[in-house]
Amino acid sequence: MGIKQLLFLCFFAITTSLSAQSVTEHVVVKGNTLYSLSKQYGITVSALLEANPQIAGTTLSLDDVLIIPMPERKDSALAPTVDPVADIQDSAGSEATFDMYKVRRGDTPEDLAQEWGFSDMASFYSLNPDARTNWKRGLRLVRPVNDIALLQATVDTVVPQPAPTSDTLLVSGLDSARTSLEVLGILPFFHIDYINETALAKRSPVAMSLRMGMEFAAYLHSDSSFSVNIEFIDSHNQRDSLKKALDSLDLENYDLLLGPLYSKRVQQITDFGVAWKSVNLMSKSPAIEGLGVYNTVVSEDIFYQMLRELINDRDSLNAKSIPLIVTKGLSKECELFFEGFNNPNKRLIVNDEKWSSNEALAELDSALHYELIIYDSDPAFMLDVLRNLRSGLASYSLFGTEYQLFNSGITNDNFTREAEVICAMSSYLSYKDTNTLLFVEAFRSHFGIEPNQYSIRGYDIADYHIQRHLYGGGPMRGIFLGFDFMQDQQNRWVELRRFDNFEWKPLR
Repeated sequence: MGIKQLLFLCFFAITTSLSAQSVTEHVVVKGNTLYSLSKQYGITVSALLEANPQIAGTTLSLDDVLIIPMPERKDSALAPTVDPVADIQDSAGSEATFDMYKVRRGDTPEDLAQEWGFSDMASFYSLNPDARTNWKRGLRLVRPVNDIALLQATVDTVVPQPAPTSDTLLVSGLDSARTSLEVLGILPFFHIDYINETALAKRSPVAMSLRMGMEFAAYLHSDSSFSVNIEFIDSHNQRDSLKKALDSLDLENYDLLLGPLYSKRVQQITDFGVAWKSVNLMSKSPAIEGLGVYNTVVSEDIFYQMLRELINDRDSLNAKSIPLIVTKGLSKECELFFEGFNNPNKRLIVNDEKWSSNEALAELDSALHYELIIYDSDPAFMLDVLRNLRSGLASYSLFGTEYQLFNSGITNDNFTREAEVICAMSSYLSYKDTNTLLFVEAFRSHFGIEPNQYSIRGYDIADYHIQRHLYGGGPMRGIFLGFDFMQDQQNRWVELRRFDNFEWKPLR
């Protein structure tokens, strides 16, 4: 009796050969698919098929014995990252020992660096990058407890840049002996309101969908030898209720905090000294930046920077292409953005309250091609710019951000008259993509319902951060979201897509 086999899936790259890995055996039971087995054992479907050439067609049979190539957690092909503590040990020929220190009232970075024997602050911050921007009572620091000279002599050369965060150091030293990862989800379920059918009840389905996605990720990363345990609390999106819930828990027992959901509660979580292991799920508030939490949301400035880099590259190949920036008003941020274009003929159009400067767009030189960026997310302003451009004869390409073109209410049919539209985005869901179809089928099989975008978001976020703890935190594209925390806790994942035949196709 066969069970439908999921086709090809690759959530993260594995480049090692089977001969370099240890293997184990797995007996197929009801409910097993290639997708679920790949996630259970932390390998790709292609690696599973390569190890089992006897698999034919699209079925797995009950009681079949499969060979599973087993990657090792940390320090394996899955984790090509550098462990700075191990490098210090190896390069010095002696063991440097560390423990954890929680910042107390009255502590300062300078005082602790002097007390622990650091000769300069750069070395102190190399081990504790969170201390630069998120100093507060309760912050956990890595403290050397033996020969500080051993650390001092090597830390400048072995700590990679950007320096890893303190939780990366912690987990890398503990993974080999651990059998579980503890995760706390902090979401506003509004249980009381949901039961009593108040106005706030409509918010509950969002949190419940996020929860399902997170639980699915935890399930797929758990097996007989390692479990990802996830539990949830109801923040109710209220200061008092969140404080009461967190005060009742020992937050030291959790490796990862997913949430809270709204910006004020994300800011509140920093009061508990656990920002470094917390994840902002959805809030786009600028107040989130710089808190020390892992910020899933890519800032619009990063989108604009990527578009500028693309235009600079294109301009180097086309002498008749001119960057054209149109804005409502000239902010300092817009001015700096404009100055970053290499083309000396770049042009900036600044509007007054009546948007009268947009009229000049109808008179642009038709012998030139304009690389257009509208430095504003107001959909009415954007459409006014396009209306004026369309009334002229000049050719142009439109470069936009995810927030402009997806979150503003502007629909795809607005772009059908444009010669070229390119969007910088951090999230995109294509139901034509094989990975998406495989995920939907597995989710449906597990829960009995279809996943919505919130459950897929919850899955992607939990899946990435679980992998970050177990294997290291390189860039990764999920089903819906992309992640790149290589510089700090701010997500910098950006992909460029061109609007083509009513689809957003990858540009490169």
